[in-house]
Amino acid sequence: PEGEIVARPFEKFFSVDQMPPLLDEAEHQESLGNKPVITEKVNGCLGTFWKYGIHWGIASKGSFHSPHAAFATKWMEQHIEQHGKLVLPDGYTPVFEIICQEVQPHVIKYEHDGLVLLNFINNETGEELDRSNTVLYAQKNTLQRTRWTALSLDEALKEDNSSYEGYVATYNIPGQVPLKLKIKFPTFLKNRKLFYEELKRKESPRNDTKYAEIFNEASALLRDALVYCTRRSEFAEFFIKRNPELAPVCFAMLDERDHKNVIWKIVERENSSKAGRITGEEA
Repeated sequence: PEGEIVARPFEKFFSVDQMPPLLDEAEHQESLGNKPVITEKVNGCLGTFWKYGIHWGIASKGSFHSPHAAFATKWMEQHIEQHGKLVLPDGYTPVFEIICQEVQPHVIKYEHDGLVLLNFINNETGEELDRSNTVLYAQKNTLQRTRWTALSLDEALKEDNSSYEGYVATYNIPGQVPLKLKIKFPTFLKNRKLFYEELKRKESPRNDTKYAEIFNEASALLRDALVYCTRRSEFAEFFIKRNPELAPVCFAMLDERDHKNVIWKIVERENSSKAGRITGEEA
């Protein structure tokens, strides 16, 4: 029927390092006697189980057909073949963390790819299934679930562990979408930054060493020119006489324009020339 909710994932929620005011909301819940459920934050991406008629699958956050969605759906098909049809609570949507390190490299390394059950979401209210029933349905379906801890929020905020991304704190509110906040460990945040910097370097054809070399040479050439030159024609003559290839870089620096792209063009031109020489040698 029109307007029927087929599946409902988590509402978007944030990390305390992104939105510090979340701690004020958490403190308010604590003052009401509402203690959080603290679970491990798995380093993957969200997968939402959906079923419409005889059709079903697992969608990623943005697509029914993304590489993550295709992997998760295929994984679940194989899981059902091995363990039998899923037994799910009526009116709830299962949500998973998709661990697929071939599709998307993870900062935290896992021994196996697959799905980890996060919880079941009430399709009407957005509430999450209580802990005992979540455990029950995870066992019924032979599904791995996220690890619960007995930590308080203060303890979770102080913890650090290089083997995990962090925690999720969930304050359940009857009849409403729960208050959720991510707590990412300092070591994870540091390693994530290094991880993506290294990934970017591996994927980029650019030669950072050559860039630094050209930047330093052009900077030195400009400093020398500023001692002897005043008019633009004098700068041009100075640059061309000393190193004509660096003249565009020096003028960009002199004019306080973006010199980075000018340098990268020189680097890429040299890389192409070098590749051409190597190809000729191999031929």
